[in-house]
Amino acid sequence: MIQQDLFGDFAINQQNPLTDRRVGFIGTFKKSSRAELIRKVKAYGAKDSSKDGLTRDTQILVIGCDVKQETLNRLLCYEHDGWKPLKIKEAELHDIFNGHYAGFETPPVVKKQISIDMSYYNWTPPVYAKDDNDDDDTGIRCSSPLVYGEDNPISGMEIYVPNKPNTNMGIIQQLIGNFGGFANKEYFDDTNVIMLSEETLRQLEQGIKDEIITDIEKHYNDSSAKFFNIQFTSEPDFINWVKKRMEKYPDESTMKLLEQYGKVH
Repeated sequence: MIQQDLFGDFAINQQNPLTDRRVGFIGTFKKSSRAELIRKVKAYGAKDSSKDGLTRDTQILVIGCDVKQETLNRLLCYEHDGWKPLKIKEAELHDIFNGHYAGFETPPVVKKQISIDMSYYNWTPPVYAKDDNDDDDTGIRCSSPLVYGEDNPISGMEIYVPNKPNTNMGIIQQLIGNFGGFANKEYFDDTNVIMLSEETLRQLEQGIKDEIITDIEKHYNDSSAKFFNIQFTSEPDFINWVKKRMEKYPDESTMKLLEQYGKVH
């Protein structure tokens, strides 16, 4: 491979890991300035873009020193949503410049890919502020646990309740309806909450994904959604919350449903 001067104006014709890839830079760099590195990767065929920081369609992310915590938080949220760039250091970028390509390959087309484990169920989104390179005008949209308390977190929610063994869908649906929610036995694009069974959670804690989890992954990965902004809860947590509410705010209809639920569990 013919090496270019850092300020060379003609593109490297040989195929390399940077060819037709969107390369982002975060932090500060020791060997070269960011402007110099941007010019160099473009000479190596990287996509021309006014967004030289972190975006969802970044394929290769060069991470320097002194990266702002908010930027790292945004990266965490992007990766949680399935947007996972190849992360490299400045020295590794220079390895590519020097013709060492192994290990730096990326797919030609950006495609989100989530793999759900217990970290998704327990996920608390880190805080970050929108900056000039953020393509999301609405702020953080990644998932979080459903928080129960004095307020009613169920009202107005589309809730996916998989019909697993030991789950009485009819009773659960009516209980959710009593609190203004909408229970579905299928997962839709407008689903807000996923209520997992105790068995599904037990398996997930052991690193085992049942068909419920794999179907959720497939639905999101195949969709056009940018954000995995689902809230997770469990059937036992929901039932315990209902029981506590009935101690303070008894309701005859709900109490009867809880009694029926207890008979089948």
